[in-house]
Amino acid sequence: MKKRKIISSLVVIVAILAVSSVVMDWLALFRCGAVEQCLSDCSGYQRMAKFAIIVAMTVVVFLIGDCENCPRDRKLLQAGFVFALCAEYCMKVLDDAALFGICLFMVVQTLFIFRHTRASDFDRHFPRILYIPFGMMILVAVLFLVEVLKSPKLSIVVAYGMFVICSLIVACRASKKGYFPTRNAKFIKWGMILFFCCDVCVGISGVVAEDYSVQKIFTTVAHNLVWMFYAPSLVLLGLSGYDFSKSEPRSLHPLVKDTTSNST
Repeated sequence: MKKRKIISSLVVIVAILAVSSVVMDWLALFRCGAVEQCLSDCSGYQRMAKFAIIVAMTVVVFLIGDCENCPRDRKLLQAGFVFALCAEYCMKVLDDAALFGICLFMVVQTLFIFRHTRASDFDRHFPRILYIPFGMMILVAVLFLVEVLKSPKLSIVVAYGMFVICSLIVACRASKKGYFPTRNAKFIKWGMILFFCCDVCVGISGVVAEDYSVQKIFTTVAHNLVWMFYAPSLVLLGLSGYDFSKSEPRSLHPLVKDTTSNST
C-alpha cells in the first residue's frame, strides 16, 4: 500500500510538471515570438521541470521490485531509464554535451529493442533487427570519415534515427510475441509511438532558422510539442514494467482499474 501511494504520487507529480512546463513553453512563444534569445531566457523553469520528470519516472521504475514481469525485464527497463536519465542530463544540464546525449539515447533504444523482442523470461537471443541500426551507424561513420557527411550532428542524428525506427517497429509487434500481458504490450506500443513522435519533433526543432521567420515559428512549435509526447511516453514505458496481475501495482494509476474486485 505504501509503495502504491508513493508511485501514484510520483505519477501525479510528473503530470503536474509536464503540464506546467508545456504551458510555460507556449506562454514563452506567445510572449517572445520567434526570437531565440528571448525563448532561451524564458526556459529556465522548463529545463528543470523536464529533467525532474525523467528523474521521477526513473524512481518509479526502480520501485518495481517484486511487482516485475521478470527480473530480466525489470533490469533491462531500469538500465534503459538510467541511460535516458544520463542522456537528459547531458542535454538539459550540461552545455556542450548534446551529441553525447543522443549517443546515450542509442543505448536506450538498444536496451528497449532487447526488452521488447523477448519471447520468454529466459530469452537471451540477439535481436536480428539490431543489425540494421548498427549497420547504419558504421555506414554513417565511414561517410563522415571520407567527408561525404561533414556534420557530426547530422551523422549522429541519422544513425539515431534508425535506432528509434527499429525500436518503434519491435514495440508495435510486442503483443504478437505473446510474452507481455495485453495491458503491458499496449503500454509499450503507445509509449514508443509517443517516443517516436517526440523524436520527430526534436529533429524538426533542431533545424536552424532565423529569428522572426516562419521557419523559426515552425521549429519553435515543434519544440513545444516534444514534451507533450515525451512525458506520457515515459509514464507508459515505466508502468509497462509492472505485472498488473499482482496485487501491489494493480492501482498504481487511476487509469489502471482493479479488475479482481469486479470479478467477485
